Amino acid sequence: MRHRSAVLAAALLTLVSVPAGAAGGDPDWPCVQILVPTLSSGQIWPGDPIEGREGDWRDIPGTEPVLKQLLDRRLAPEQEQAAIDRFADQLEANGAAADRNMALTALFAGAFDALNQERRQAISAIKRYAHQQRVLLDSIDAALTRLQALPADAPEATALREEIAWRRRILDERRRNQTALCEQPVQFEQKAGRIARDIAARLD
Repeated sequence: MRHRSAVLAAALLTLVSVPAGAAGGDPDWPCVQILVPTLSSGQIWPGDPIEGREGDWRDIPGTEPVLKQLLDRRLAPEQEQAAIDRFADQLEANGAAADRNMALTALFAGAFDALNQERRQAISAIKRYAHQQRVLLDSIDAALTRLQALPADAPEATALREEIAWRRRILDERRRNQTALCEQPVQFEQKAGRIARDIAARLD
């Protein structure tokens, strides 16, 4: 009976797509995307290194509103580019190319740092979500084990079957939500890449 319970639980595990040790060996990482905890700016940014410059934008007048605009998740890619172009045009009208490059680099450093932080938070949320799924799955496995030890017409068996069906519905709903959650780190990566390209295009 325990064997049958384990088989049923394994089927549920497949149903909710929580593969143990997926993508890098972390049992709480359920996404098909490879788990990369932190982005590296060097992979997307062709300009000067930005390490240690994450807060430089605070010393450059006019940068804060542009940065806030770029970090708005509702902003369309063309609006991101337009905001960067307006900022670059203003810098070009106000000073030397070296100062403009410094300000643009500072803008990217601030945006990349903020996006990396948001992406890490999204990854943590996904891992908590997956862990909760695994805990729920274990509870179903335990309920199945109890159910197999009871007569089919026992009152407790009826209650257990209802409980298992309810928890399976929760798991199925969570499986559908999981796909959208797994896309969030990808969206932050894509946004960082777009901002890097658009800002780099205005460097001298």
